[in-house]
Amino acid sequence: MALGARARATVAGTPGLDRLGGLVPPTADADAGPLAVSGELVLLRPIIPALAAFLALAALVAGVPILYYLVYALAALVALSFLWTRSLVQSLSVTRVLRTKWCVVGEAVVEEFVLRNHSRLPGLWVEVRDESTIPGYEPGSVQALGGRDVRSWRSSQACDRRGLYTLGPLRLLTGDPFGIFQGAVTYHASTSFIVYPPLLELPALPMPYGRLPGSSRTHLRSLEVTTDAAGIRDYAPGDGLHRIHWLSSARSGDLRSKEFDFEPSGNLWVVLDLDAHVQAGQGAESTEEYSVNVAGAVIHRAIRDGKAVGLVAYGATRTIVPPGKGTTHLWRLLEVLATVRADGPDPLDRVLTEAQANLGRGLSVVVVTPSVDPAWVHHLQASTMRGLVPAAILVDAASFASDPDRVRAGLSARALSTQLGSVGILSHVVRKGQEFRQVSGHASPATIAATAARRRAS
Repeated sequence: MALGARARATVAGTPGLDRLGGLVPPTADADAGPLAVSGELVLLRPIIPALAAFLALAALVAGVPILYYLVYALAALVALSFLWTRSLVQSLSVTRVLRTKWCVVGEAVVEEFVLRNHSRLPGLWVEVRDESTIPGYEPGSVQALGGRDVRSWRSSQACDRRGLYTLGPLRLLTGDPFGIFQGAVTYHASTSFIVYPPLLELPALPMPYGRLPGSSRTHLRSLEVTTDAAGIRDYAPGDGLHRIHWLSSARSGDLRSKEFDFEPSGNLWVVLDLDAHVQAGQGAESTEEYSVNVAGAVIHRAIRDGKAVGLVAYGATRTIVPPGKGTTHLWRLLEVLATVRADGPDPLDRVLTEAQANLGRGLSVVVVTPSVDPAWVHHLQASTMRGLVPAAILVDAASFASDPDRVRAGLSARALSTQLGSVGILSHVVRKGQEFRQVSGHASPATIAATAARRRAS
């Protein structure tokens, strides 16, 4: 039986600006409009109305007065239970206030709940069930409310897995004191919640900012719009509005267009290997998580240095993010890294071949991979002939594997690094247990996971 129910909005709070040294993703104000809400009543004990009907029939046949009294009592009990439960369904409401709109791995999602009973009848038990998808997060509670009563509580849970999750839907369950009816109020709306990978630094990482020192100017004119404006020229038919330099045009009285340079010492592409066949380890101690952390460290360092950064990540879903600069672009890339999974079918050499058209010429490329396949090494070496400046960060899969055969193959990463160095390609090896430096402190992925486990235990 569907019933009307009260609606209350879910309000999102603002994260603390000091957690990452002022580096926070852009957020929009939360929608404070009414949520989609519905209520329903379910008969839990149909045996009682059936018994009342049977007794009524028996009273008519036998004419025994006590049977009539029993019928009246059961009918009054069912009616009272129905009205009680319906009143609660129509009068209960809950408000959830999200204090953390987002967080990074190791930090906690914090919410505050306020449960109200607008009826004069008490709710002897009200269960709040939340269907959030954050692993291990269970903010639900069971409360007892008197007539026109209010209960509030705070829920907190450390997030130890990056990803895009949802908070909600939310469901309230209640009933009458006799357990004959159960009422439910469902808030159908849900809120997206993103857990970013930790913002880390690894000073030893190679950063191939191109062959030209100093300024990123190449004096090679580009027909495409790049991140570097080289100069101003007269307007030519066919120039788009985004190429017009409006300030110079206003001063001269004639339309003037911007010219752009290639940026071999500025544009940096990060190629993240998500081939499922070359991964090792589990959870936080896996090549997948270390590769994501290393890619994030490279992106953060390059954008901090004022460079334009792009990302290629071919998993089950192929993602290419063009180069860009600034904090907004940093968080866009981190959002991609929060959701990628090492479930791709393509080996790295095929990824590099297919992404070659997007990489262009004269740029820098950093490959992050646990693969020791020589095929991608030859492809990376050949890329120098196209004017690319490559580097490789090898996540040593052997150090993550429990298989002795994989452990004995651990020299392959070091040998591959030596091979890359012999042909002039920068390289670096990252192994299990590698210490990263967080923007707000020092921690390794294992330390982050352990901290999250301690928070859950407390």
